Amino acid sequence: MFKKFLFFILIFVGLNVAPNTPHKVYSAFKDSGWGTRSAGMGGAFCGLADDASSPLWNPAGLAQMKYPEANFMYSRLYTGLDGVDLGLNYFSYVLPVHRVGAFGISRAGFISTDLYKEETYTLTYASKINDFVPRLIPEVFTGVNLKCLSHGYTLDEYSRGDPVFAGGRSKANFTFDIGVLVKPNLPKFSGLSIGACVKNITTPDVGLKSRDRVPLEARVGFAYRLKGFKILRRIIVRDVTPTLDFAYRFQDWGSLEDKLNVHLGLEGWFVEKMLGLRMGGNIREITFGFSFNKALARYFGIQLDYAFIFPLEIVETYGSHRISLTVRF
Repeated sequence: MFKKFLFFILIFVGLNVAPNTPHKVYSAFKDSGWGTRSAGMGGAFCGLADDASSPLWNPAGLAQMKYPEANFMYSRLYTGLDGVDLGLNYFSYVLPVHRVGAFGISRAGFISTDLYKEETYTLTYASKINDFVPRLIPEVFTGVNLKCLSHGYTLDEYSRGDPVFAGGRSKANFTFDIGVLVKPNLPKFSGLSIGACVKNITTPDVGLKSRDRVPLEARVGFAYRLKGFKILRRIIVRDVTPTLDFAYRFQDWGSLEDKLNVHLGLEGWFVEKMLGLRMGGNIREITFGFSFNKALARYFGIQLDYAFIFPLEIVETYGSHRISLTVRF
């Protein structure tokens, strides 16, 4: 088992030191990345998606949750860059209802102080198909997001007369995502789960003057939960989960490298699942993270997550920092 653990670490090293080519920073709603636990795993979360941030990666994952959960997140982007003041914030609440499904509401925000603001409001419903088809052997979960995408600009004396803003300085539109997650429950692959999600299905237009369609995105993810084992005969590791995601953006411009991204992640829980450690990476960044999880009462617990994201193509920055608080009750 330890050899498998070491094998995945070597994969991360190979991925993160490989030569990379520059990548573009996308415009409105075209470069998501909210969530702290998932960020610490390099954005490889579609096949796992088992917490309140799941609507960002695969809405079907909400159906795995058994207890209500609220998540609050804040992130400061690219610290150390002169004149850059960018932040992400996220809130979500999930309410599972036995044999009915899970309901979620969330808000994701991106802000550039005194310049630009972007918001996504999401309603989510997910269900376990086995509750309606009892004889189905694999566990199958499905989910859907209904989203409102809204963005706007803060104008100054120089930009107020710009014809781009003649029709207004903000725009909103609606779209939806669908997702599925399958656990085959095969004897030799009991810890395997496979997820798929298609986002922005209607490719909504968010342009102020000319058309600016948010491209459709497709993501496929794999997660494999390994059984606990010991390292150095003392440290007990539980629920070690390597993850792998492939994400593709269906846009008209750019090369294949602008459209396709490969994400790798690894998560392990220690000390009776009180301490969690993560690492990951993708074509554009290296990530690390940790969690502190504590049950304070029988039906109440908290989890504090932190992630550090270091971009491979942006210099003179100390990276991005992300922190979140999860409350279960």
